Amino acid sequence: MKRISSIILSLGLIVLINSSFAQPSDKVDFESYFVDKTMRLDYIHRGDVSSEKFELVSAKPEGVWAGKTYHLTDPYQLGLYFYEVYDAATNKLLFSQGFCSVFGEWQTTAEAKIANKPFNESIRIPWPKAKVNIVMKKRDAKNILQPIWNFEVDPAVFNAAQKPSSVKVNQLLNNGDVKSKVDIVILGDGYTADEMNVFRKDANKFVEYFFAVDPYKARKNDFNVWSVEVISAESGIANPNKNFFPKNPLETTYNTFGVDRYVLSNNDWAVRDYAGAVPYDFIVILLNSNKYGGGGIYNLYITAGARSDYNDYVFVHEMGHHIAGLADEYYQSHVAYDPVSTSVEPWEFNVTALLNPDSLKWKDLVTPGTPIPTPWSKDEFEKSNSDKSELLRNDPYAGKVGAFEGANYLSNGMYRPEVDCIMFSKSLRFCKVCERGLNRVIDLYCK
Repeated sequence: MKRISSIILSLGLIVLINSSFAQPSDKVDFESYFVDKTMRLDYIHRGDVSSEKFELVSAKPEGVWAGKTYHLTDPYQLGLYFYEVYDAATNKLLFSQGFCSVFGEWQTTAEAKIANKPFNESIRIPWPKAKVNIVMKKRDAKNILQPIWNFEVDPAVFNAAQKPSSVKVNQLLNNGDVKSKVDIVILGDGYTADEMNVFRKDANKFVEYFFAVDPYKARKNDFNVWSVEVISAESGIANPNKNFFPKNPLETTYNTFGVDRYVLSNNDWAVRDYAGAVPYDFIVILLNSNKYGGGGIYNLYITAGARSDYNDYVFVHEMGHHIAGLADEYYQSHVAYDPVSTSVEPWEFNVTALLNPDSLKWKDLVTPGTPIPTPWSKDEFEKSNSDKSELLRNDPYAGKVGAFEGANYLSNGMYRPEVDCIMFSKSLRFCKVCERGLNRVIDLYCK
């Protein structure tokens, strides 16, 4: 690893979690430092439970830049990882973005305690006009972002011309210039050439369900949506529990990390290759399956069984993870991860360890007169084996913002903003805090 300059290191040491959210800044002029192209940087991320290292593999062009243009630096600093792009000549911060990764999730599983594995990953930046230094950061045990890797990129040594794509592209929603819109690309996995009509119907169904829920519904004019037709040789999605292993282009599979309903891709680079056929900010992978399941990772992608029960819920819930890094608020379902620490404040908008109720990060949204922490029928909820939606609807504090214990996979010591939310149950409604977090991120992509 190259030595990181003292200026960059000192910046890394003062980055704190989002206990006090800054407002977007327009201090960087896009045209002064970047050309209208996308640079995708592919690297191998390898490690185990206690170590990790990076190896840069290539830089690839991906057409016009569709990402943040007016707010190039991220004021919210969401994500387990965070990368910053500095002008090599002046050390001026030009661009920053947070994200989560499959490696980051895998590192918290039991397998990471006994294995060292490589993962293909990518980050994307506007194509720089001159040399830039890129600093990768990761949250430490106190959730403070610390530098863990840096490297230089000289755009003069890379060809910016993108090879023409041979895949079929459809535009499902066109609201204008990609530089002032949130751009979603929908891919499919497990659809054969004879099933492309099925994929097209599934993609349109995603659009219908996604824009039926606020804040997406209210902000539909801020989005563009494309679909890219990815053809699989065999129909269906891999499922080790069924001994079914089709060789699909995106390599998605159920039973990720040993959780039957969890679906991720085993090849991030392949996902990016297909997504790059259009300008995009966020990626949706529809699974040619009626089996319940999916997954969502902040600034990576979502997966979702296209025709499963509750597919409307899965589409919207997973996009909450993907777009704004929203945490799961439920705590009774099995997950593969080690429990989070209740002694450290989470970075996500919508969960808190409530270490200091007087500085609750959504304090300004708390309904007047609501006690903190907020009582709710927690014992009855946990003991009930029947439909719990009525119990949540009839709670005395239903629809009010407070701090309700039980969130982020933990029954005790973690709190969510409202008694119910789509990040907690299949309610098809975001709480006020989640809705604000989504709006904050959407605003970064709009002029």
